[in-house]
Amino acid sequence: MKKSIATFVFHAFLFIVVSCLPACIHKRQIDKQKLHINSITASLQITQNNPPPVTIWVHGTFMFRQPLYHKIFHNKSCLLPATAFADNNYFKLLAQTIAEHDPEHFPLKEFYIFGWSGRLQNQQRKDAAEKLYEEIIKLYKEYQSKYGCTPTIRIIAHSHGGNVVLNMAQLKNATAQLPIKSLILLACPVQEETMHLISTAMFERVYSLYSSFDMIQILAPQFKRIRIINSSNAQRKRCYKILPFSARLFPHYGHLTQVKIKINNYPVSHSTFASKEFVTLLPTILHKLDAWHDESCLINGYYTYKLLCIHKK
Repeated sequence: MKKSIATFVFHAFLFIVVSCLPACIHKRQIDKQKLHINSITASLQITQNNPPPVTIWVHGTFMFRQPLYHKIFHNKSCLLPATAFADNNYFKLLAQTIAEHDPEHFPLKEFYIFGWSGRLQNQQRKDAAEKLYEEIIKLYKEYQSKYGCTPTIRIIAHSHGGNVVLNMAQLKNATAQLPIKSLILLACPVQEETMHLISTAMFERVYSLYSSFDMIQILAPQFKRIRIINSSNAQRKRCYKILPFSARLFPHYGHLTQVKIKINNYPVSHSTFASKEFVTLLPTILHKLDAWHDESCLINGYYTYKLLCIHKK
């Protein structure tokens, strides 16, 4: 009996919380398109006359525990080539899957994984951003020495990994020194402190993919530390102010495409965005979004929201 009551209270609380979260049903006009995929087969490896582009995968927050695979990074933020991982490693499988389905844009030869603490703290994401920037600058110089030219860099970031990447744009001189060809955000929590950073010159092209079923994306809190000065004793006291929950949508910018994803008429969960099954579809999705982006983004003065319905067998 007690267990039933507890279950009812939990579900009632969850319903109330979800009801109060930012709405994902857009009342403005929705631009809806379909993408039919009968079968997914790996692309044939092509011979590249030009130096290969660089791909970097940035993982998101670790909610409950530090996964065993994080030990590969020796408990510190660093950038490692995907080829250095064991064949059965989660990150290696993701990299291989993307590379197999689009070797031209995401070759495994120059595919890297950035590991960071994954803690749900804004300062941790800022610290990770500094380290990511340092690692990319190092990679940038090594690439120039190896190929005699500057690299084309694409970053794929899941969840709060997206905010790690966006925080790089706040670093001094980072925008001028480190152009990113494309930033692909998968279920990134949109937060006040970083959402405007996609407008910086660092990011040439930005994609933001989200789902109406993804509660984790908008449940991510926004913590802001403020200082209060007590005039009587001039002692500084720290406190934490909890801002509203995260949002799904960034402000509109011309180089940004943000789209809600459904697969076989079902919305996508938060973890699915970082699964092998989803990244199998990712190159095809990006190709579709590039073609879609060329179409009109404004209808009768209102921004159109995009819904991509993927039908696959």
